[in-house]
Amino acid sequence: MKKLVLVALLFTSTSYAQYESSNIDFEMPIDVDGNFAASNNGKQLTSAQRLKLFREQLEKRNELMVKKKIETLRYKQELEMMKKIQNAFNQSMQNLNNIQ
Repeated sequence: MKKLVLVALLFTSTSYAQYESSNIDFEMPIDVDGNFAASNNGKQLTSAQRLKLFREQLEKRNELMVKKKIETLRYKQELEMMKKIQNAFNQSMQNLNNIQ
């Protein structure tokens, strides 16, 4: 049992030593693709700035929501119009078949 604990202790100490001696620079920034806004160089936002930012986010979200609703309404109206046109076409085809 003592040998098992001793072996486990040796493995953990060597793995810890390898981690400490690595050449990784933890202060180097990670390059990530995307749009990220800096937080005012580490300064705290004032309440007016936070409110302005919050309003802008709400406006964007509301604009997207309105666009989605308009698109949904447009799609429903196009389906109704398509059904009316299809019914009118079918009716005219039936009239032509009845004439002949």
